[in-house]
Amino acid sequence: MGAQTAVDAAEVRWLSPLPLWTGILAGPIAWAFDLMASYAVVKWVCHTSHYAILPIITTASLAIVVGAAAIAWNALMHTSNDASTDGGQPRQRARFMAVLGLASCGLFALQILAGAIPHWVLDACR
Repeated sequence: MGAQTAVDAAEVRWLSPLPLWTGILAGPIAWAFDLMASYAVVKWVCHTSHYAILPIITTASLAIVVGAAAIAWNALMHTSNDASTDGGQPRQRARFMAVLGLASCGLFALQILAGAIPHWVLDACR
């Protein structure tokens, strides 16, 4: 009986909204951070010749997205495999949100990489 309670408590933690919303919202937030910070520091980078700052911002944004994808993946693994993603039960909603979080992280990681291509190809200071 005690082991069953421990398993249920661990599963309930992954059914809570925090890890599920982290997977969904971290991608757009990291992309917005990358976009805003990159534009904000361009003038400073050109004046100080600290050109490594722009790739550092992109790398930090990608690290946030990868961390959120890991959280969403872990939440997906804690939902039952036989649960559908179109039902109204908490486990089914959690599975849908975990899948949505993984998709969101993947798409925003691609967006962050696509936004970094001009930094690699074009000189920001010209």
